[in-house]
Amino acid sequence: MRGLREGGVPAPQPVSDFPPVLVADDDLDVRTMLRTLLELDGHEVMEARDGHEAWKVCIEFQPSVVVADIQMPGIDGLQLCRRIRASKYSPDIKVIVYTAGMATPEEAKRAGCDEYFLKTDPLPRLRAKIRQYTGSRPGRPPS
Repeated sequence: MRGLREGGVPAPQPVSDFPPVLVADDDLDVRTMLRTLLELDGHEVMEARDGHEAWKVCIEFQPSVVVADIQMPGIDGLQLCRRIRASKYSPDIKVIVYTAGMATPEEAKRAGCDEYFLKTDPLPRLRAKIRQYTGSRPGRPPS
């Protein structure tokens, strides 16, 4: 199962030897913005429109980082993080909550999230954190 783009068009399979970054958000504009920025930074990016799709991508592709909105259809971002943390297949995935404020940093931490960013936070901070996490992932040389 590949991540889907708007209209059900499959997102491309990762072509890099490195694990992709998954952007999970039900807002197409947010996914497109983050994909563009992360691809400019050299990351392979996959997308998911909701928590169920994001979970399937996590199991199949083992992304290095998941950037997840909290308020998504189906499984929300905090539930997705709890699943990732409980799974024997994906406990090393770094989870960054990227939210409009639908949960507090404390709630995100309790769910097992590694980072909490508001959508109003400066994007260079988010990009730097993703670079840090992808550089420290086993099997990936530091950037």
